[in-house]
Amino acid sequence: MEIAGIPMLTFVGFILTIVALVIDLIGFAAPYWWYVSSGNIKSYAGLWKLCGGIGGITSCGDYVDVKNLASWREAVQAMETLGFLCLIAALVVVILKLFVLKDKPILKWVAVGCLAAAAAFILIGVCIFGGEASTLETDNLHFAFAFVIIAAIVAIVASIMFCLDK
Repeated sequence: MEIAGIPMLTFVGFILTIVALVIDLIGFAAPYWWYVSSGNIKSYAGLWKLCGGIGGITSCGDYVDVKNLASWREAVQAMETLGFLCLIAALVVVILKLFVLKDKPILKWVAVGCLAAAAAFILIGVCIFGGEASTLETDNLHFAFAFVIIAAIVAIVASIMFCLDK
């Protein structure tokens, strides 16, 4: 079965690659890897920002500007960045395979490798965060943390779809 001349499993893999990229982008950029609210005080942070506030006044600071940032936090940033870049590369390769270089079967395997690498990098970053972050952070995980995990799972499923295609 085909959709617009594209085999069904390849089409599903293409859509899942797009979904993984969008979900990972949200989790990668959002400052909500963890969130704590106690009465009038709230604190939250992501890979790149740490925010806190009392009442309606919130101030944020960038982790990029911090000198002597914990090396584990830099490792998480690096792994998540590599995972995001691999997802972008996978999408570019899939688009090339589907619409430009249709007769190059090696591109399918390059896309599978990019998707698998993206999932691996993302999950390594998640594991580092889970192992090194403070109890306050790991006990109060929020949506962006879940989104990067979901993106990794979707990337794995997309790579399986490409592998199952003839």
